[in-house]
Amino acid sequence: MKKTTIFACATALAFTAAACGGAQNNNAQTEEQTEQTEETVEETAPAREKGAFPWDFPEGTTNPGMEAGQTVLSCHTFYPNKVMESDEPENETYIFYSGELKTVGESKSTVKGIGSDAEMPNALIIPIPKGQKAKKGDVVLTWWQSGSGMKRAIVTDASKPDQPKVDYLDIDWTEDGKGFANSHADEQLKPNSFVVLNNNEWTPGQTVIDEGNGDKMYTIISVTDTQVLGCGFAGKISVLDRSTCKLIPLKQDLKAGDTVKGEFVGSLSDGFQVVKVDEKIGRVWVKDNFNSDKILSILQVLK
Repeated sequence: MKKTTIFACATALAFTAAACGGAQNNNAQTEEQTEQTEETVEETAPAREKGAFPWDFPEGTTNPGMEAGQTVLSCHTFYPNKVMESDEPENETYIFYSGELKTVGESKSTVKGIGSDAEMPNALIIPIPKGQKAKKGDVVLTWWQSGSGMKRAIVTDASKPDQPKVDYLDIDWTEDGKGFANSHADEQLKPNSFVVLNNNEWTPGQTVIDEGNGDKMYTIISVTDTQVLGCGFAGKISVLDRSTCKLIPLKQDLKAGDTVKGEFVGSLSDGFQVVKVDEKIGRVWVKDNFNSDKILSILQVLK
């Protein structure tokens, strides 16, 4: 909502009457006073058209490598309905699933999901290039192939480089072995179902923190020279100023005793201390400010 201040001139007449000895002499003085009055008028921004892209980001931004017939990650099962039905689609939760890219358009493309096709803004489509090969220790962008949803994972066995075995970094690993990451350890990925992430590159799947907004954490969906479209806590998509964002490196040479920032409710917080690191599974054991133990992934700490 926009506020506009309008200044107007109002003329006020003040009358001073003096009376002496009953009604004998009436002398009236008229004083003209000009004063400024301030009026605030509220202008309501035009209502968003139903179905319009709800973020201040170029919806036609195309991530490199988009080709018809390839696998992509997109929120195609959520976005079409929410953008039509929700009063605030920019504040909804969006989960990215795998799908097939059927057609590629200038600003929108068609993604085939389970049972139906969806027209999606290009900015919300992450391509998975064919023919990717990984090495042990690589971090890849994929999806939870025995579950669902976009995930990052660390390669634990690359004896088949096009079908590596991985541990998922975006699901919980627990000390008692009952976490979802524990029970799905060394899961083998299908060919053409992942993309290798490179250290310090501004590409989809990388983790950024917005230092201009409380070190909130986001997974990159799309980027331009000046903006980042990111998926943050609880699946909320936001537009970030790229100049205030910082990448979390995939390789940080973490070791016991290091003081780091650690993830807490979708943001990085100060005062965590590294207890131990297991590089193979991409996990970091830390103590927080309250001396409580936590197991974080390498994407949830910053040295």
